[in-house]
Amino acid sequence: MYELFLTSQVEEKDFNGACAVLSGFCAMSPWETVNRVLYFQGPPRPNGITNQTSIDKPLRKDAAFLWKDLHQSLSRQSFVLQARYEIVKSRDMGPSAAPVDLDSVPGILRWADFPDPPHGRPLLTQRKMVEIWEQKKLLSIMRDNNYRFKTETLEENYKFFRDEVEFCLTRQYFPRPISDYTPLESRGEGQPNPLTSMPDWDSVTPVDMQNRWILLVKSHVLQDNKPDEIRKAQDQLLSIRGELEGAFDFKTIDRKVHDTRVAQQQQGIQALPQKVIIGKS
Repeated sequence: MYELFLTSQVEEKDFNGACAVLSGFCAMSPWETVNRVLYFQGPPRPNGITNQTSIDKPLRKDAAFLWKDLHQSLSRQSFVLQARYEIVKSRDMGPSAAPVDLDSVPGILRWADFPDPPHGRPLLTQRKMVEIWEQKKLLSIMRDNNYRFKTETLEENYKFFRDEVEFCLTRQYFPRPISDYTPLESRGEGQPNPLTSMPDWDSVTPVDMQNRWILLVKSHVLQDNKPDEIRKAQDQLLSIRGELEGAFDFKTIDRKVHDTRVAQQQQGIQALPQKVIIGKS
């Protein structure tokens, strides 16, 4: 699958106005969702998804194809992957929420490639991606294949749809204390684990100190080997950009912002320790 999108920032004070514009443009009220997003860092040497012991069998035909596609991509290059779970604020957050075993909950495994060079269309970001839905035991699958849990965020989304184009106002939050988001070396702690329960929504911290929203206008091409379909999606997004001119200021985004590749360890070179203590033997 290929994902193409435009990007614009929306100030907190302009959020209601942005929703009103998009509601009129798409002829619908927003669909609000909150996602819990866990990040897993792949091994220094890419190895794909070779251990499939924890993947539920039998596989659906579409899921089998996606696992194969993901394995091929991760065999060439190691990445940071996302495990995504939709949650409900009133049910899944706060002191009254029951602890959750994430391996028992279906989630979405998401991989996104390093975006393509702009090729004369600097406002567009486009990249290959794989999303595998309704998957249980994602934490076990990641662990089986040497993908290490690194951190987690909460993602608040207001979505609108017009034909096959998605308009998503999104912003992220830290569910953990801010100190948990400093490098492991400076904390002197071992490997972190996902939270067993979520804090109250009112206690989470916005990732962006100015509490801004990001508007993503997205189109997806299911068969990424069809350049004509990709060009059609590009033209459609740029046409929408023209229709929304004056309401949103779409920006050129450096593709390095979306780089989730893991630095590779070359054969025959020993990896350095992540923490070096001077003066001790």
